[in-house]
Amino acid sequence: MEIKDLKILLKDIVRELEKEVPYASAFAGSVTGRGIRVGTYEQNVSFQSPAKGVTLTAFTGSFFIEQSTNILTEESIRKCAAELLNTCRKEGIDKSAGLTPDPGEPCEKDFYGPLEIDPFSLKLEDLVEEARKKSESLKAMNEKIVNMMVNYRHEYRDELFVNRNKTLFQRLNTWTTVYYAILQDKGKNMPVYSGDSRLGGYELADSDPEEFQRTLQDGLHLLHAGRITPGTYDCIFSPELSGMFAHEAFGHGTETDMFLKERAKGAHYLNKKVAATAVQMFDNPSYEGISGSFFFDHEGKLSENTQIIKDGILVSGLTDLNSAMRLKMKRTPNGRRESYSHKAYARMTNTYFQAGHDTLEEMIKDIKHGFLVDHPTNGMEDPKGWGIQLEAMYAREIKDGKLTDNYFTPIIVTGYVPDLLNSITMIGDTLKISGLGMCGKGWKEWVKVTDGGPYLRLKARLA
Repeated sequence: MEIKDLKILLKDIVRELEKEVPYASAFAGSVTGRGIRVGTYEQNVSFQSPAKGVTLTAFTGSFFIEQSTNILTEESIRKCAAELLNTCRKEGIDKSAGLTPDPGEPCEKDFYGPLEIDPFSLKLEDLVEEARKKSESLKAMNEKIVNMMVNYRHEYRDELFVNRNKTLFQRLNTWTTVYYAILQDKGKNMPVYSGDSRLGGYELADSDPEEFQRTLQDGLHLLHAGRITPGTYDCIFSPELSGMFAHEAFGHGTETDMFLKERAKGAHYLNKKVAATAVQMFDNPSYEGISGSFFFDHEGKLSENTQIIKDGILVSGLTDLNSAMRLKMKRTPNGRRESYSHKAYARMTNTYFQAGHDTLEEMIKDIKHGFLVDHPTNGMEDPKGWGIQLEAMYAREIKDGKLTDNYFTPIIVTGYVPDLLNSITMIGDTLKISGLGMCGKGWKEWVKVTDGGPYLRLKARLA
């Protein structure tokens, strides 16, 4: 049975469950995908393990209980519902406890993401051949490229949410292209990569060639770059690094299930100043075409833009159904599952700083000595202590208001989140959002995210 065909059955099961429990819902999802990697010395095709199933959720008046099945027959799903209800009875159902999940406004709608060329309609050997041609053409750009890999990946998701008020279906197709090169000169190697991931299909296969050219030139500089002298500097973060900064600074720290666990310092700063007055930050799953976007979250909340920081003040966290109910906070569309077989958590989507009015040239011109930091590679935060660490491929020196050809690699950015945010003095006039990221909850529960921003000028400690 296909996911979309489960609407009537799941609606009926929700009605039956709610004869005894105060709230019930159902989520059904399927995912398939495949990846193609073609390089100078290798060729590989992989298939994502298909996952298809249903999760039924019941609220007892005190807590949520779930039961799942990957057998999509009416008999199996009704058996799953009976087992769930039996568990609820054993745990105790109390409709007078005073906690009631909000089922949301009534809505029945099907949503379809953008798709011009369905990758599954193309022969696998044709996709491999196109990747091979692209790999060869990119390798020919410079003799110092010793290995050039082109990675294509596409994923196909069907998702259905049902509760007493809502029947929502969405189909999302995601295409990812990554160009990965290994440069070599005089015995030294430097890996570099660029690419993007967006909602759509094979029409997105050709990633921006100018972006790869820029990445390639940076990599050539880094082949013989040295290490930076650790210290606090005037810095300009590239849009890509600004995105990672947004994701890590106010990522897990504003996911409000962490508030309930008392593991996020952000809980104590709501409606307080945490950044320079000009700073605006958002989490927006309705951002058109971006791979972290969707039409509704996995608990049935329709997508909308959430402002996290307004004029430097922390104004909102990111909620799921449980945390919004218990904390009496506004429900935001951030209840997300890795798949039907995983729990829903409050999670980021597309997180970014809003653009300002400054040009890059204006940011650079009065820096006596500082660095442009670019090409983020990894990041992490401590939501409870609000420490942050960002890793970047390089820092390029700025001296007397001009970029030099002095590069340093690799770079670690560390600091206390409010100190970094309050040190922002200039905000670039162009927003860029990148789509290659994934985000785990701790060490697991992976979901697709994007992040971005403009150029940011601030003070940061580099090492």
